[in-house]
This record gives sequence, C-alpha cells and structure tokens, in this order.
Amino acid sequence: MKTVLFALLVCLTIHVSRAQRPVDYSGQLAAGYELGVIPGLQTLDNALNFAVIGDWGRQGEFHQREVALQMAKAMAGLGGSFIISTGDNIYPQGVASVQDPLWQSSFEQVYHYAWLQRDWYAILGNHDYYGNVDAQIEYGKISRRWHMPARYYTMKKRLSGGKTVQFVFLDTNGLENGYYNDPEMAGELSRQDTTAQLRWLRETLADADPSIRWRVVVGHHPLYTAGKRVAVSGPVRSKLEPILNQYKVDVYLCGHDHDLQYNKAAGPTHHFLSGAGSELSNVPHQMPWNVFYKGVNGFMTFSIQPDQFLVQIIDAKGAILYTKLIPKG
Repeated sequence: MKTVLFALLVCLTIHVSRAQRPVDYSGQLAAGYELGVIPGLQTLDNALNFAVIGDWGRQGEFHQREVALQMAKAMAGLGGSFIISTGDNIYPQGVASVQDPLWQSSFEQVYHYAWLQRDWYAILGNHDYYGNVDAQIEYGKISRRWHMPARYYTMKKRLSGGKTVQFVFLDTNGLENGYYNDPEMAGELSRQDTTAQLRWLRETLADADPSIRWRVVVGHHPLYTAGKRVAVSGPVRSKLEPILNQYKVDVYLCGHDHDLQYNKAAGPTHHFLSGAGSELSNVPHQMPWNVFYKGVNGFMTFSIQPDQFLVQIIDAKGAILYTKLIPKG
C-alpha cells in the first residue's frame, strides 16, 4: 500500500510541476520594473519561453509601438529567452544597407525595452526582397541581438532533462512562383536555389540526434490560412507539407497575412500565423482547418517543456485572446 501511495504521490508531483501557473511579476516589480503586467499570463515550470512576431517594421506606426510594449511585458513575465520574427521585417521595401536609417526607426528605436534586448531570430519576407537581402544577413555582424546568418539556417535550444527543440528557419519566397514575374524581386530570387533549400530541409529534419523532442519550422508564407491569402497558399503548401508530414514536424510558424491565427489540418503539424506586428488585413474566411482567427494587432508566446507546450495569443492592449496547451503527439 505504501508503495502504491508513494507512486501516486510521485505522479501527482510530476503532474503539478508540468501544470500551467500564473506568471509571477512580484520579483520584477520589487526590483523596480515599471512597464506593467499582462493579467492572466501563464507559464510552465522549467520551460523554454519565447515570443513570435511578424510583419512589423513600419517605423513605429500602425500600432507597432503598442505591440512592442505588450511583447516586452510578456517577455518580462515569462523570462523569455528569445524572439522569432516571421519575416517582412522592414516595410515597404526592406533595407538598402546595414546603415539604412530604417534599422533605427523600425527596429532599434521601437523594440528598445530591456526585455526585448534578447536574441531575435529572423527570416525574410517578400517585402524584404524589395531591398538588399544581404544587408539583413550582414546586420547581425553589427547588432548583438539580430540573427540571420543566412537565407535559411537551423539551431537547437535546450530543454530540461537533456532534450532539445530543433528550429529550422526557411526562406519561402522562392516557393511562390508568381514572385519570379515581379521585376523588383526576380533578381534577388534568382540567387536562391530553391531545390537546394528543400534538399537541405530534408537533410536537416532527418537529424537523428536522440535529444530532439520537438521540431519547429519557421517560414514567412502560410501553408494554411483563414485570412486574406486563403486562395494563394497552395503552391507553398504543395512543396512543404509533404516534408513536414514525413519528418513529423510539430509546429510551423509563419506570417504574411496580417492577423493572428491557429490552424490545424490533417497531419502532425500545428500551424501558427503571427503576422500582426503592425498593419492589419482583417479578412476572415470560414475554413475547416481554422481553430482561431483574430484580425487585430498582436503577437504570440510559447512555453515548451519536453512533453507539452503552451501557446498564448496576445493583442496590442495586453489582452490574452487565446490559450492552448498542446501535448506531445
């Protein structure tokens, strides 16, 4: 009987340690933190915490500054480790060089809060291709927090218990056939070998490292959307979805549509669209795969443990619009 009771106690302890709990700002506030809190923000114990934002760089306009403030509050509460940008980093036409003033007016001076001085892992959106793509890559050499070492790249982040999350960052612009007809994009796109990138993606996801617990792929263009571009997501989906299915990718993060979405179609992958960092395009559609849609400014946070992750979708006023705890499939 004692053995059974002990086993039940152990199971209960493990369950409690993995449960959601309210974020505690008390330590931050006691130390002089003044930005304010996000009521109801949740976290998981010993989790990897980060934020996801997309389609943001508009010199602080279109509520970009309001989103930045709430994201700083969320990062402070969660003790966030880093931020993922899903592309369209600088509007309307990317940047001309690493010295372009838009770096200051659209990035440095907007995301200036202490808790946003974490690593930013960025990818390229279609608007970034109207400018100097190499300048976005090279900016990482003069910015401590900006990371885009190449047009596509990968990294691993450690979880508790020796497990890891594999993050794979793509350049999905070459998967949009119509872009090659745009004279302002065709030149830069011609430097991208899409076949080589897809081969690299397969090889990267085939990594047999036994520590990998979750696989997360980041691309600008959605495979599934219930927003403005619902009719044009097919070409990217046809190229990427078979690979995501083959390697059982857990999460696909994207932007492009200027809203906030969670889509779940058949297959192993959860699709989260975070493209509401500034200008909006609130054009909802009733689609069978759509779980959540909101055409408001905002961002997302993720808390990942080895066996589950928690996503929270937060608007520019700090309201938590949607929360979902998803177990490892």
